[in-house]
Amino acid sequence: MTTYKGYLLKGKVIDGTLNNPIENGAVVIDGERIVWVGEAQLLPPHYNANEYELIDLPGRSIMPGLVDGHTHISFGESRSEEENALYTPVEFRAIKALYYSKKVLQAGVTSAFDAATTYAVAQAVRDAIDSGMYPGPRFTVSGKQITNRQGLEDSFPSNMEFPPGQAAVLVKTKSDLVEAVRLQVKEEVDAIKVSGSNDNLITPDALGVSAFTLEELQIIANETHRLGKICSIHARSTESARDAALAGFDNIFHASYLDEAGIEACLKNNCVITPTLTLLVNLIEADTAMAGASSSSAFKREVEAASKNLRKAYDAGVPLLAGSESGWSPVPYGNWHAREMQIFVDILGMSPLEAIHANTLAVTRLMPRYKNDIGKLEAGRLADILVLPGDPTKDITLLQKPSRFDYIFQGGQPIDRTPLPTRKRRWYERTKTFLAGLYVYNEETGQGQLID
Repeated sequence: MTTYKGYLLKGKVIDGTLNNPIENGAVVIDGERIVWVGEAQLLPPHYNANEYELIDLPGRSIMPGLVDGHTHISFGESRSEEENALYTPVEFRAIKALYYSKKVLQAGVTSAFDAATTYAVAQAVRDAIDSGMYPGPRFTVSGKQITNRQGLEDSFPSNMEFPPGQAAVLVKTKSDLVEAVRLQVKEEVDAIKVSGSNDNLITPDALGVSAFTLEELQIIANETHRLGKICSIHARSTESARDAALAGFDNIFHASYLDEAGIEACLKNNCVITPTLTLLVNLIEADTAMAGASSSSAFKREVEAASKNLRKAYDAGVPLLAGSESGWSPVPYGNWHAREMQIFVDILGMSPLEAIHANTLAVTRLMPRYKNDIGKLEAGRLADILVLPGDPTKDITLLQKPSRFDYIFQGGQPIDRTPLPTRKRRWYERTKTFLAGLYVYNEETGQGQLID
């Protein structure tokens, strides 16, 4: 049985809202929850009692634990579509996901939205954490993405069976849409995810159209909401993002090419956007000639478009949420969960306080089970709290250095910060590439030569 103690934290309080921070603030933790937040000089006397451990370090900031709006805990840092869909037994995937969950928590992410799973690994991880068996963020999870022939996940040759390990379910008719939603709700997902467009990692320069018609998206949204769940969509193209907003989707991932009509639809139907630009920026910075099916120029064009279109959407009043898309090899777990905030500041022109809000309280829109319990330093909410040196409202990159944090609290308990051992990749997790090119004979030198 967990034994809780009380803590009295003093420092600069950044509460997760857009309110100005409290320069000389205090936060009181009693058990799992926060019981008081405010100016330190107004602290009620009884909170100075001996049963509260004082944490009062110079130059510290106190803020909510991060809420990552886009993760894939079952993907295991896959390096290719083949690795994700075809390799690694489901049993080992689940065990890996529990290992990675602790890495995510140790990065200061106390809650997270999982945007698509292989098999039902995300649900299993969520339940194992919720039941106290393993440490990790408070997960809200999607099931397999609903896709069709033009969606992101139907990426293998048409003459082979749709892989059971793919992070999607393939639908072929309108009646399939309703059945897919109902089956996932039966299997206790928290959210329905749709693959609404393709992606430059899968198809070269895939700006494309919408994978689904507006009518089909409306069928999915209506059935999802009827059953009490929220719905998200992967939508990079103009048409897919606009139609998802018109259909009443709660959350649009990416929306890099959103147009004015799409912005209007988001405002009318109360849609939010989770851009996950970290994946694109990391692909560009990795400085590889090709990533997936496309050149880095395709990702640069998308970032340039997003910097304009998403800023327009934000200025119009569409909320932007921060998510890392951790789970692929360009965004390994525990490394990049706070980078989206820096991107929001540097590329979208947000203030650091706005970016922190986008990675804390704003993301609770995607987490109905925890909406009133996380994301904000407020009496009555769960004590998911970071204590870190410096002031992230002046230097947002401080949040990318979790090893320097003084404390990460989850539910009033300091988490174990002991670094996890580096795991070895098993042979059956890897794409079996013979050589990264052709080994040809060079007549001039009389030797072999590796070429692309």
